[in-house]
Amino acid sequence: MTTRKMEEAETNNISLGERRDNTPRQIFNAPGKQKSKVWTVFGFYKMAGKLDRSHAICKLCRASLTYSGSTTNLDQHAKRKHGEEYGEFTEQKRAGTSGKQARTENAIPTFFQRLGQNSARAREITASITRFIAKGLCPYNIVEWEGFQDLIHTLEPRYKIPSRNHITNTCMPALYAQVKSQVEEKLAKAERVAITTDAWTSCATESYVTITAQHIAPDWELHVYVLQTRAFKGSHTGKNVGALLKQACVDWKILDKEPALVTDNATNMVLAGVEAEMTPHLMCFAHTINLATQKAFKMDTVARLLGKVRRVVGFFHRSVRAAEILQDKQKQLALPTHKLIQDVSTRWNSTQIMLERVLEQQPAISAALMSRDLRRGEELNTLKDKDFCDVEDIVKLMVPVKLVTISMCEDKRPTLSVISPVREKLKKTFEAADEDSVVIREMKQAFREDLEKRYTGLEDLFHTAAALDPRFKSLPFLTDHDAERTFANITAKATSLHNKALATGDPVHGGPLQTTPCQTEPALGELGIRIDAPQTQHEPEDDLPPFKKKKISALDQLLGKDFEVRMAATSVRDKASEEVKRYRERASLPLEENPLQWWKEQQDLPLLSSLAKRYLCIPATSVASERVFSTAGDIVSTKRSLLKHEHVDQLIFLKKNLPSKKKKNNSDQE
Repeated sequence: MTTRKMEEAETNNISLGERRDNTPRQIFNAPGKQKSKVWTVFGFYKMAGKLDRSHAICKLCRASLTYSGSTTNLDQHAKRKHGEEYGEFTEQKRAGTSGKQARTENAIPTFFQRLGQNSARAREITASITRFIAKGLCPYNIVEWEGFQDLIHTLEPRYKIPSRNHITNTCMPALYAQVKSQVEEKLAKAERVAITTDAWTSCATESYVTITAQHIAPDWELHVYVLQTRAFKGSHTGKNVGALLKQACVDWKILDKEPALVTDNATNMVLAGVEAEMTPHLMCFAHTINLATQKAFKMDTVARLLGKVRRVVGFFHRSVRAAEILQDKQKQLALPTHKLIQDVSTRWNSTQIMLERVLEQQPAISAALMSRDLRRGEELNTLKDKDFCDVEDIVKLMVPVKLVTISMCEDKRPTLSVISPVREKLKKTFEAADEDSVVIREMKQAFREDLEKRYTGLEDLFHTAAALDPRFKSLPFLTDHDAERTFANITAKATSLHNKALATGDPVHGGPLQTTPCQTEPALGELGIRIDAPQTQHEPEDDLPPFKKKKISALDQLLGKDFEVRMAATSVRDKASEEVKRYRERASLPLEENPLQWWKEQQDLPLLSSLAKRYLCIPATSVASERVFSTAGDIVSTKRSLLKHEHVDQLIFLKKNLPSKKKKNNSDQE
């Protein structure tokens, strides 16, 4: 067969762009006499040693287009399919730099080869862009920004940025589904889950309710997740909020985790806990402290003093000249050039910060108000020496409350166990003293009365949580009788928890003491009663060799089962008592140490460890859900007020739950 016939046969049997061995066919440049710009990106195959001019071949995508002398269809293809690359090629030619470089016999410059959308590299970049948008709270249309496109093109010129619709409707939902699956998997391993919730309103005047979850993982790490953010239409009654909470527990499969609930002190939230049937239901301790402090700040003498301070601070905020004079006085008196801080009346800690700053800048404030260059109203110069003394007393009194607020806002340490010792400390701090001024006496009385009426009926819960925290297990704030009663309750609860786990066959709660179906015999053996059990008791039942059954007396048949169960329960209770004894004998953990890490190392306290997880996972505050407000404000901004509700949910969820790539890689390595 001649060479021409072989080539014709090859053309008839394989695609125009491939040889029989699947290697790309070489594209040859058009003759030099053809000057059209389209020939920078088009060429021809050779047939029998000559250019086949019946079809022009695109060098960028190897598409074959019919060629009959007109280049119109070639130009349209290049503009439609390869606009950017086509422009760069033609720009090269126009600048006179194409020459031999643009017309080599190699088909396509490697630099301009497009990455396939399904290539590993393209998928990796798309995933990174999606993570970047989620973690950075960026708008979806960032992929259309010129600066962003320039950045991606500089980093990877071969990559084609996906459209905004693709990111919105495909990439982000896929990432949400992936992370949601991971969160569900971790929640399924939890022994207990505590949830917090709060409502907020977007700048578009749309109401949302956010629900967070917290639990201690099997490796004793405390995990906090944002479960969902739902648009809430209708009245925020306790019944409606409670129904939402209950449905969320069903959707996330945590109803069997005996979820505890933490909310603020609003009446509808109190009723929501009842409607959702969640026990225990705690009122946020930080919110409770704020209410007690606000009561103290609203006393007549304190309110008058705060009014004077606010007028002075407001004056320096409104007047540019007053601010300049204050700054000059600060430099002359060698004081820090700090601005005065205006408080927010609903946040007590902002009032504390305002008073601290006024006390710090007292000399500069007094000097500035007495300056002749300052035009002011007579009512401003009303802070006397006694007023500054009262401010100093208030700041000193509220320092412990400020420290409590800071410690309660931690995410990675248990906080429920802190309530009892902190509450007792605050009560002691706010006891009246003979040397107290009128202002301080009124504040102490109001604060203490409001604090004491909170958390009625929850003292046992708080004492148990404190006793299970190795930092506070000495319980110095309780009498000896109450301390002994608390640890007796812990023994009973640990026993009950283990027996319940065995009865349900729950491997999560069963722990190291989980037994074989013949569970009463080891328990009786631990009591010193010898029972000869078959050596093959752990083998499959079908493989057990026959043995002679022991004759059972009539009394055994009548009472044996009841007494065996009771004796087994007694054995577990003895074990729990022994664990409590060993636990109390060990040294207390320093306050700065992590109690979860301490429990992780106590391998010989399985019953108490399981019980500790169920108490220490409960937060004392609803800070986790309230922190979503700031994140939500960055997402549902004035420029993005039309975001769909499901997109708000996805973005907040991913912002809070999406692990960083560095953390994920470290986890995979472990």
